[in-house]
Amino acid sequence: MSKYVPFLKLKSNEIMAVKELDTDLRRALTPFFDFPYKKERSEEDFKRNAGRMFRSINRHLKDIPYFYLDNFDVDSNLVVDGGNNYAYLLSVFKDLPVVPVISIDRSDDHMLAVCEAKNSGDLKSDLVALRFVAEDFESFDVVADSIKERLGDTFGKFANIDLILDCRVCSNQVLDSLVSNANNFIQKFTNDYTVNKIIVTGPSIPASIGKILSVGYEVELPRLELDIFDGVCNAIGDDFDVVLGDYGIVSPNYSDLNIAPELFQNVMTAKILYTFDRHHFIIRGGAIKTHERGNEQFYDQAAIIVDNIFYRGAGYSWGDNFIDEESRSEGSLVTNSTILKPTINTHITYMLKDYV
Repeated sequence: MSKYVPFLKLKSNEIMAVKELDTDLRRALTPFFDFPYKKERSEEDFKRNAGRMFRSINRHLKDIPYFYLDNFDVDSNLVVDGGNNYAYLLSVFKDLPVVPVISIDRSDDHMLAVCEAKNSGDLKSDLVALRFVAEDFESFDVVADSIKERLGDTFGKFANIDLILDCRVCSNQVLDSLVSNANNFIQKFTNDYTVNKIIVTGPSIPASIGKILSVGYEVELPRLELDIFDGVCNAIGDDFDVVLGDYGIVSPNYSDLNIAPELFQNVMTAKILYTFDRHHFIIRGGAIKTHERGNEQFYDQAAIIVDNIFYRGAGYSWGDNFIDEESRSEGSLVTNSTILKPTINTHITYMLKDYV
């Protein structure tokens, strides 16, 4: 198993980015998939998307050991087939190696869904993931009773717990406090519960790239999540298996724009992110519709990446080869959506090959 867990939206580009990894890297990877948010998602839309994503993983990622599956972004009030939407997800994915995710911020029906899926045999996993966001792990003492009362029965169904500390957008928070809170929480939690491993995750990329970068500019954005992870590892030492997680090149708070498709190009600007060392290199162009180069801006942006000293070469990954082709205007014309597959692919490849 790898020492790295990418946190991805359960979408086609993300699944295909994993599929295009070198075989040895893919077979060692245990990705975390969040079912994507969509404003006013209907029951039928939820079911269609769940079915489509099941078929995609079943077809393209059969050789991964397992994956985590969560509905963090889905409205807990969304009823599917008369019941809890997470129960529906678990039923759809029952033939795949799913690790369920629980937390104190989920409904009682969510926890019941996990227990019932385990009792029925739909869940084969002996591992359950326990996910806390930053405000949850500020103080173990504050949430200790909730953990015991709300999650105790669920813990009893599984042999192992993976503890996930999800910092969300790190750039909005005080890093020293995050590290201190995480370390104190881990110490107290592991005094009461046995954990399989601890995953520390969080991105530095905000939901809106405009908060860090104006149109027509480039930036090297420090990956603050790596500082948090290092701080936790330095404090924990070798006592526990601590694993690095991140959100790749997409903010966890990103959601699809709730506007008509024909208006996308009026507001969307061309952008590419490329990970190197402890930074994201980000290029932001102009609006697709009004810029004289339109979608061809991606050719120009790829050429800038290829000309930089940090570019790892076309042979490094499927995604790097894609960027190389784009830089020579030989690749297919891409959009802000389709550029995600190659750039997520090269990010994960870099993290597995050269970072962890």
